[in-house]
Amino acid sequence: MPNNNLLENPITDLAFIKSLLPHREPMLMVDGLSFYNDSKSVSQLTISGENLFVENNLFAESGLIEHMAQSAALMIGYKYHIQNLPIREGFIAAIKNLKIDRLPYINDCISSTIEITYELANMTNVKIVTKLTDYVL
Repeated sequence: MPNNNLLENPITDLAFIKSLLPHREPMLMVDGLSFYNDSKSVSQLTISGENLFVENNLFAESGLIEHMAQSAALMIGYKYHIQNLPIREGFIAAIKNLKIDRLPYINDCISSTIEITYELANMTNVKIVTKLTDYVL
């Protein structure tokens, strides 16, 4: 990833992350933001055994999708924060070409790279790739 990260340090303060999102426990599915610029971000989640979407030590597909959605919301929330704009709630209008090859286990740390592919007014199209280390889930 090019070295145009606008973050001096990764953001791991959950109180600050919560200020950027409408989600709260037990539905909070991001716990870090490690990269941010105007067109790309990378967020993380370490999957705990208490996570709402854990079943038989695996993080369910619905949890992965929620993590992806919240990763996109975190990117937009941080963008609004640095522009001193109020954080707004959004919604997902559509999901296209979703493919999940593998589910992560508890204690795994997943990361999602969000790349803005199109913006118009208040609508944002993104491409999301979620990984466990270097393995695309």
